[in-house]
Amino acid sequence: MSHVMRPIVTGLLLALMLVLTGCGGGGESGGDQEPPVASVSLAWQPVNDHSVVAYFVYYGRQSAGHRGSCTYEGSMYVDSPSATVPNLETNTTYYFAVSAYNGFESPCSEEVSTIPSSI
Repeated sequence: MSHVMRPIVTGLLLALMLVLTGCGGGGESGGDQEPPVASVSLAWQPVNDHSVVAYFVYYGRQSAGHRGSCTYEGSMYVDSPSATVPNLETNTTYYFAVSAYNGFESPCSEEVSTIPSSI
């Protein structure tokens, strides 16, 4: 009997908590200076499906436009219901969404946004 991967049918309901965890840059040096950067930590309720082995965290400076869409500039694969997205420009709006993965990828969660700022 072979094991068949089944699609995630329960969807992905997330309560994302955004926490600014750090930032850098902003020194008093002259010349061409890189913009200050920050990291954003995300956490969500794990999907109640034991076949889920990972999540994709999507992020970018443009909204995906509607729930379920995963059209963003960047993404990262994580194996737990939390992630830290590094190297984000400060004072810039970023949008985030998450999908679950069990061999198939679920639609993305509802989008959340934040503006990382210098500390």
